[in-house]
Amino acid sequence: MGKKETKDKKPAQFKKIYELLSKYTQVIIVGLANVGSKQVQDIRRILAKKNALLVIGKNTLFKKVLATRVQELPDTHEYYDELKKFGNAIKELDSLKNQVAGKVGFIFTDTPVFDLKPIIEENKVETPARVGAIAPIDVVIPPGPTGMDPASIQFFHALQIPTKIEKGQIQITKDFVVLKTGQKVGQSQAVLLQKLGKKPFLYGMEVLSCYDNGSILNKQQVSVNLNDIVTKFQQNVQNISAISLQNGWINEASAPYVLANAFKDLAAIGLQSGFIFDQIKQSNAPVAAAPVAAKVEQKPVAQQAPAKVEEPEEDVDMGGLFD
Repeated sequence: MGKKETKDKKPAQFKKIYELLSKYTQVIIVGLANVGSKQVQDIRRILAKKNALLVIGKNTLFKKVLATRVQELPDTHEYYDELKKFGNAIKELDSLKNQVAGKVGFIFTDTPVFDLKPIIEENKVETPARVGAIAPIDVVIPPGPTGMDPASIQFFHALQIPTKIEKGQIQITKDFVVLKTGQKVGQSQAVLLQKLGKKPFLYGMEVLSCYDNGSILNKQQVSVNLNDIVTKFQQNVQNISAISLQNGWINEASAPYVLANAFKDLAAIGLQSGFIFDQIKQSNAPVAAAPVAAKVEQKPVAQQAPAKVEEPEEDVDMGGLFD
């Protein structure tokens, strides 16, 4: 009965995936290793609020839909009447087929992957170390009491864990590395961590890659922080501007600074000479202060000095230009 129900669902699943591939230009591929069904349901609800749809199905079915969608739909296709409305073949989707491998899910959305990635990956659950699992991190037991009575001391000795008996319980005396990253969990490690009540692993969905309108962004590319990119770009532009100004190069980075500096020079000359143009007025600069102050200071000096016919240059008023 179960197989028949699954078989009956395949046509609907095929049509739905075909429709989604036609509707969205972005598909986020997420890893589902060690992710439980409750986690999937929780993340699905969260994504729905972000206009994102999580689809999990058999890879063989997804590949079959992809192979159909990248070609023109023949009128002999069994679902032709339902699918013809979605238009011509989307050949760019062919780049997505290599991403369909392992235990993965597909998120169809128009929301940028950089915005969704933190939401997808923040939902993690503490999980015990099960036999056969691959440790994603180093697992280290720190020194301290175990809460176990001395009757279990032989178990620790068998694992060569340094211990002592203190206050009626076993105490670990120094750091003990149970597992290293990438190591397979054995029976003894699993039992030890279970006895100590440890759930060392955090599991959740992981963004592996993203199909974006024909391009594939890999794991490293989707992990880039856009704010960091903008900050680094701004810093580099400032560096280019500084180097260009130092060497007298005029380019898009340095031109605004060259114009600004030239305006400052003109404004300084205008303020000193009393030639006030509209741009100075608009800049809220102290228009008449500098020239007036220069003239007031010069006139008393000229009156106090004895007039000498042979040195007429003393009476020449330079208008404060070189003061």
